[in-house]
Amino acid sequence: MLPVVAKRRMSEEEYFELLETSGERLEYWDGVVEGMAGGADEHYEIESQLFGELFVRLKGSNCSVMPTNQAIYIASRKAVVFADMSVVCGPKENVQQRGISCLTNPSVVVEVLSPSTSMKDESDKFHAYTSIKSVREYLLVYADRYSVKLYERSCGDGIWKTSIFQDLDDEFELQSCGVRLKVRDVYGPRVVFEA
Repeated sequence: MLPVVAKRRMSEEEYFELLETSGERLEYWDGVVEGMAGGADEHYEIESQLFGELFVRLKGSNCSVMPTNQAIYIASRKAVVFADMSVVCGPKENVQQRGISCLTNPSVVVEVLSPSTSMKDESDKFHAYTSIKSVREYLLVYADRYSVKLYERSCGDGIWKTSIFQDLDDEFELQSCGVRLKVRDVYGPRVVFEA
């Protein structure tokens, strides 16, 4: 079992074989495999906090929150990625490769931004995730300050609207799953940034 440190080119079949045997979270973009680096404590605290909030608020609905180890298949990019979390509303649709189940119909995709990933999350991943027809919202959460950026797809015209929330009492809604959150709900009590 060799860890993937640098980017490597390989076929999709080779990628799924490596993913199945390596035990690592590896992303696949246009024939290139990348290992995913670990995050800072704030990243994991935010991820855990938001997952818990969504899990509780979606209980009993037709939507469910998927954790960071859920692969997402993006057909338009021939990509397999691991978002920090996603939400699926209605029946979950997957493609299977070598025992790996890849989600194809998330409604919401969430990325917690770190300095090393923010550029990719706001450009390449934005374009990739928004090419999935089922995605209604893309939520970016900054791990170094109180700031949440919400991209929302307009019904009908497919135009994406961007909103930024930075005050702890700012409230926003993930309309596809009917969840309203305040910025303080996203960060929780354990993540504190100096004013």
